[in-house]
Amino acid sequence: MVFIPLKDCPCPLCVKNIPTVRAAVDFDAEADANALKQAMRGWGCDNDEVISVLAKRNSNQRERIEDAYKSMFGKDLVDDLKDELGGNFERVVVALMHPWPQFSARAIKKACDGLGTSEEILIDILCTANNCQIKMIAEAFKEMYDDSLEEVLEKELGGDFQNMMVAVAQAARHEDETVNVEKAKQDAAALHEAGELKFGTDESAFTSVLVRNSYQQLKAVNEAYQELAGKPLEDVVDDELSGDIQRAAKTILTIALHGKDKYWAERLHESMAGLGTDDKALINIIVLRSEIDLGNIKLEFERLYEQSLESWVEGECSGSYNKMMLALIAG
Repeated sequence: MVFIPLKDCPCPLCVKNIPTVRAAVDFDAEADANALKQAMRGWGCDNDEVISVLAKRNSNQRERIEDAYKSMFGKDLVDDLKDELGGNFERVVVALMHPWPQFSARAIKKACDGLGTSEEILIDILCTANNCQIKMIAEAFKEMYDDSLEEVLEKELGGDFQNMMVAVAQAARHEDETVNVEKAKQDAAALHEAGELKFGTDESAFTSVLVRNSYQQLKAVNEAYQELAGKPLEDVVDDELSGDIQRAAKTILTIALHGKDKYWAERLHESMAGLGTDDKALINIIVLRSEIDLGNIKLEFERLYEQSLESWVEGECSGSYNKMMLALIAG
């Protein structure tokens, strides 16, 4: 399966993105496959050579390297890499060998397998995606697992959170930048009625408004709500919703009101702040966004925290894991 790199996707929301990992010029899949084979010969593995190849190729090129490797050596590249590598460095490398829609589909599948569901991963992937991205993820999911994304969400989730995530998976958000002020006032009134003016909360009203409206329109709804009730929608979501649906709603609002770069910068900071590092989240975000908009995100990170993303990662990671992460961030 070959996917359009998002930098080449014609939809206006993708055109604005700045990836850090792009297609290498003068690309030679067989030469790269041979370089990786040589790196894994003998005792140990030349990790620097692995980094120099895989961090500087985009997903489609890595897929072509994998095909060339099998045709040249009769072995699976990912299996050989797993045999040679270990720890977080192995996790990053294996993640890189999946094109981002497959990576996202795989992460969703893993989040739903076993006991319990990792709702945070589902929210991070689906509630931050635009229609184009959701459709590509759903296509990859169907081809990889022979189940529809919607069916899995319906099976694994429940209640109001299930309803919101299934609605998100429809990829039906209006994405034009035209703002309808009268509709914004109507939606603000509907949310006021469904929340503050109601005993209990009608969560379906929040799903309808947050999932269907464009981000520009949600800004207008927020302004209308402030005029109507004297508080921003983010405060209303804090007061009226709880648990996973609250987190999903806040994710959508953060992107609408402050931009996706701020959301991802804050998530990266959260993964590294405090005691210990959430390496799973850090790897997921860096790999997932490297071919989409990591260039935008690292600029926002430095604006928010007055330190570069590279300096934070270097302080939290070590060895080849650190080198690979820095290579992906630097571009």
